[in-house]
Amino acid sequence: MRAELVRAGVPAEAIVRERCSLSTRENARFTAALLRRRGMRRVTVVTCDWHLPRALAAFRRAGLEVEGFAAPSVAVPWRRRVVRWGRERVLAWAVGIGPLLLGLGVGGCSRGSAAGASVSDAAMEGGARPADVLTLIERAEDQRRAKDVPAEAQRSHDPVVRRRAARAYARILAPAVVAGPLPRDSDDAPLLRALADDDEEVIAWAAYGLGESCRGKEDTHVSALSARLASMDAARPVRAPVDARIATLRALGRCAGDVAEQTLRAWIRRADAAAETQEAASFAIGDVASRRGSLSLESAGALLDATQRTPPLDAALYPFGRSEVTGGEELAPRILASAHAALARPGPSRFFAVRALGRAGADAAADLAHVLASSDFTAPERAEAARGLARLHKAGRAALADALGAIVPASAAALASDDFGVLAAAVEAAGDQPTKSEAAPLWALTRLEPDSSATPTVARRASQLRCTAAAKLAHGAWDSDVLRGCDVADGEAGEQARLQALDKGDLVKGRRAAWLELTRSAHLRVREAAIEMIERHPEAGDAALPVIADALASGQAGMVATAADVVHAHPDRMYSLAASERRAALDPAAPPPTANPLKEVNVWVAKGLRDAMAHPWSEDLVETRVAVLDAALALGLDEAKPYGQAACRDANATVRARAAKALAAAGQKDATCPAPEKPADVAPEAEAPLAHATRVAFDTDAGSLGIRFDPALAPVAASRFVALARSGFYTGVVVHRVVPGFVVQLGDRGGDGYGGSGQSLRCETSPAPFGALDVGVALAGRDTGSSQVFVTLARHPHLDGEYAWVGRADGDWDSVAEGDVVRAVHVEP
Repeated sequence: MRAELVRAGVPAEAIVRERCSLSTRENARFTAALLRRRGMRRVTVVTCDWHLPRALAAFRRAGLEVEGFAAPSVAVPWRRRVVRWGRERVLAWAVGIGPLLLGLGVGGCSRGSAAGASVSDAAMEGGARPADVLTLIERAEDQRRAKDVPAEAQRSHDPVVRRRAARAYARILAPAVVAGPLPRDSDDAPLLRALADDDEEVIAWAAYGLGESCRGKEDTHVSALSARLASMDAARPVRAPVDARIATLRALGRCAGDVAEQTLRAWIRRADAAAETQEAASFAIGDVASRRGSLSLESAGALLDATQRTPPLDAALYPFGRSEVTGGEELAPRILASAHAALARPGPSRFFAVRALGRAGADAAADLAHVLASSDFTAPERAEAARGLARLHKAGRAALADALGAIVPASAAALASDDFGVLAAAVEAAGDQPTKSEAAPLWALTRLEPDSSATPTVARRASQLRCTAAAKLAHGAWDSDVLRGCDVADGEAGEQARLQALDKGDLVKGRRAAWLELTRSAHLRVREAAIEMIERHPEAGDAALPVIADALASGQAGMVATAADVVHAHPDRMYSLAASERRAALDPAAPPPTANPLKEVNVWVAKGLRDAMAHPWSEDLVETRVAVLDAALALGLDEAKPYGQAACRDANATVRARAAKALAAAGQKDATCPAPEKPADVAPEAEAPLAHATRVAFDTDAGSLGIRFDPALAPVAASRFVALARSGFYTGVVVHRVVPGFVVQLGDRGGDGYGGSGQSLRCETSPAPFGALDVGVALAGRDTGSSQVFVTLARHPHLDGEYAWVGRADGDWDSVAEGDVVRAVHVEP
């Protein structure tokens, strides 16, 4: 009926469906409740001619002024007509004694749940929130159990109940990151039902869930999403917090495929579509191109047309910064022209223009150099311009050298501002074998001296820039004067620079000795970087084995994970001469050694790995746990398969997925790791979430900063972070990751990015966008969050829907640098 009304010209948003009734009497009562909330009493009832009298009586009994319209019925045999006539008379009589029947407590939408919860019709019609149903939904979502979502939730009159149900299904049915067959709860029927709802937010959550769970069902989901999109009003203003059209467009991008891409192109070309929805369609085409590895000529043409119309759609440049255009060399001048024009229009989309210039060919170098050198652009735009110049090779490097020379500060005091991030990005972008023009500004940076009044923060930042520049100028000479004198702080930057120089040559003789010294550094991240080098340096040989063994036995999550990753990548290097071969070598009577002596897993590496398997890792150290699992199975240790089978029963979806993959690689047939029957405990925050958005103030080396944690979309995560802040967890934490123009990340007390609070967070992802100063939960796979958060520094659409949005940041986060310390934390009332 709804589809017919839309085809007849009735606006889709003007149609309200009563979704809960199971009888004419219930339909009348529930419809009356819906109309009362809208201040309406007069209705026209359209139904079959034989049913109309009883329907009119039921709607009048519900207190409505009713006019009837009889639709001709299909002819049926006389016996069926007699039965139908009798039934209608009896039921009409029942309507006449409706108060008596109501007194018997006939239920409405809620038919009860597995836990015995029920919601009365009176509660539903009166607008009361059925808290028991909401609680059941929240528990089902947190425990990842679609079957525990009350069946009546999708039929509720209360839109909040239907929204929560759609949100739960979207999060539960998103890919469980499992290898092999999809999980038991992969039935997408609830999401398809929710897609047909008339509530904006319900539709948005359903579309998001269908996009996330598209694997293996692309045709069905794309067809459903495209059909639903066609029924929406393209021109109406965008609604917050989530818009159904935007969620549907982005879901099509996640499903990808030719049909989805055609639908997205058509939306961009529409003259009546709201600009924000066309931006979403552009981002979705970027998703399609990223998955495919290239942007089609047809889509490139549609996007460029959108950038050159009036008003221009600058967001249409986003896909050009994500991938190359297939056979589109002739489009480079158009890309360059559109991006150049967009530079004159400040706003979030100008960042996309800068990124697009990095793929627009050598002629874009002048524009990018101008952006990098000019304070008229934001710090993220300038940092991205530096990366874009690096992609333009010879022309870009020449322009980068000129721009870098223009922005080297006269004093180290300038490094306390967001200029530091721009400089850091520009120095990183310079070639590892710098040209003469690049060398001049790099030498200038190595001479940037903090004065006697400089703070430790300025000294550390100066050391980072000086040593990064010195590593490029050293040309692999790890013991050069420029490296020895670059660090004027705690020594970590200098050691990292020495590692970079050592990485450019073979680890033999003196270089190997220098590398071994750095594997014992006092700085954790230096030791981890030294271990990572083993993958790239097979010539390290047996000298690497004790380093790997010690790291595996260290009990430090990052060290163990780093070493285990090396073992997994190169198990063949973890062997040494068998004991029998060593004994024979010492026995004068033994025969001479063969060309292929017998080898066995190095005893100390095996012991270190067994120590790592026996270590009681907390549940949130997922990266470490799965790295140990992969390494043990790769080496074929006797304890590895039982360890893997235990991981296969783990409550965490990422651990189970990696266990299935590792067991399969080790030769176990049909290795699948379904979710355990017994659900995990409900997160305590799910029972008592944060009541309102709460600001946490951080006093840092970069100044006063803040994050307002908002429970609207991720109540468990927001509540957890505020509780950790109140407990003092973040006091003294080091900012362990900064990518200028992209993100700032913190929340690991160990300082290397591997640690957490000891408790994991299940994902609360949503279709919310990530713009500048949005805050998300840092992840290493599904349900791997804990205490780490990230703050975005610009609009980055590829993060949308992939991470849980937990709030907004305030302050100059562009001025934060790696190594900055959170000195104090205050939770505001």
